[in-house]
Amino acid sequence: MYKVDGLSKLSDYAIALGAANPEIDCNITSIKFDSRFAKNNDLFIPLKGQKFNGEDFTDEALNNGAAVITQKNLNGLSLKVKNVYECVLKLAKKNLENIRPKIIFITGSFGKTTIKDMLKHHLGDKCHCSNENENNEFGIPFTILSMPIDTKYLVVECGARKKNDFDLVSKNLFCDIFILTNIASNHLESFGSLENIVKTKIKLRDCLTNKKNFIDGREISESNFQLHNKKIVDTTMNILGIADTLKHDSFIPTKGRGNRINKLNGQIIDQTYNSHPKTIYETVAMEGAESTILILGDMAELGKDELNIHIDLLKNLKEYEVFVTGDIFKEALNQSEKSNAKYFNDSYDFPKEILLKKLEEGKNLYFKGSRSSKMEQYLNLIIND
Repeated sequence: MYKVDGLSKLSDYAIALGAANPEIDCNITSIKFDSRFAKNNDLFIPLKGQKFNGEDFTDEALNNGAAVITQKNLNGLSLKVKNVYECVLKLAKKNLENIRPKIIFITGSFGKTTIKDMLKHHLGDKCHCSNENENNEFGIPFTILSMPIDTKYLVVECGARKKNDFDLVSKNLFCDIFILTNIASNHLESFGSLENIVKTKIKLRDCLTNKKNFIDGREISESNFQLHNKKIVDTTMNILGIADTLKHDSFIPTKGRGNRINKLNGQIIDQTYNSHPKTIYETVAMEGAESTILILGDMAELGKDELNIHIDLLKNLKEYEVFVTGDIFKEALNQSEKSNAKYFNDSYDFPKEILLKKLEEGKNLYFKGSRSSKMEQYLNLIIND
């Protein structure tokens, strides 16, 4: 449930947002972002995305008995504001101030979710953190507005897909610790340049209440990504002043982010959530070429050099037995010299029997690809056999 601790009436929300008092006041017990579920004593906030505009449903919410925040001129249970999204951030800030946990923001090109999950594992039940895939401009305030009033630690995963995505977040929110995991060329097409990626992500440093509490993963000289993540978590725990009694080995990665599944005489290594050449090199380096078969899907949004990046990857992984799928890898294979990789087009010619035999021989299968590659569908063909 979404709400702001300490605000119980529509007039309270008006004061918090600097809006004019409503014509009619009412009790507010929760915030809704979906008009279909907005009813009496709810406050409907109409967000606008690429494919939807919540303002189209304010009348529906009012008819259902809910109050609304809107940029339109509406009568009754409504508060008129200039920018609905910025109001959501202001309400999130109010909730931070009223509950006041220790606040940790995490961003970076990859590793955000793993470090968030590791921190949750170490900080325990009083830690509230972002839900799976809820890290965009809406997910950030959603996480804050959904935290229980007894939250002691708040870990917010912050994702950006284009230039200036964090401008309003950095203007309105604050945190005690800011973690930048790393910088890479993810979403290069939408950002335009690596420089824009750096400028956008580093903008969250403006949220810090103490500028010393900036953990810059780029300065951690550790090529092993697991040790890199552990150092970030250890540094965070030290800043929080917590004597950590849990061993890192007790942390189990979540589905798609490095979890290992026993099958026959080998293991399936599930890295299907997303992909980038840097993460492939770092995670594959931990698996022996003689014992690991790689099943890779296209890496998306790498900009104009994406084909060459795929060609280089095939060249650098020549010691491994590799199976690839996707249009980019297909073209990369056509332009590669002496590549040992084998191509499959879809689930119909996926080499399931060959890979099952590899598992019987005690070898491991490593699956990885961008979300658009949907590599989990191939992994599931092996798991469910």
